[in-house]
Amino acid sequence: MRRWILLFVAVLGLTFSAFGDEAVAGTWKGTFDTPNGAQENTFVLKVDGDKLTGSITGMMGTIEISNGKVDGDKVSFAINTDFGLISYRGTVKGDDMNLTLSAGEGQFKLDFVAHRAKS
Repeated sequence: MRRWILLFVAVLGLTFSAFGDEAVAGTWKGTFDTPNGAQENTFVLKVDGDKLTGSITGMMGTIEISNGKVDGDKVSFAINTDFGLISYRGTVKGDDMNLTLSAGEGQFKLDFVAHRAKS
């Protein structure tokens, strides 16, 4: 009986993990304030297991993301720009993705929320 309970708990955990990963996929829009005014970014994200791929479109054009990872509701990815590496880390809950943008080897950080785009 104990063996069945452990198996059930393991399967249930994997199921919830898979739902969390798939909840990340899709199109997200986030706006944050900069010295040049409000900037909107569109994130198009795809998930394959724990790998996150996609692109960000904003004031620098469209840039492919790199080093993308998903772990349940946690996401991390980066983009390479003319200004250096910009990293993103955050969590997804429902239609909100809370992100922290980090640049300049962590000297500059900015928190913002991206919302799932409605189709």
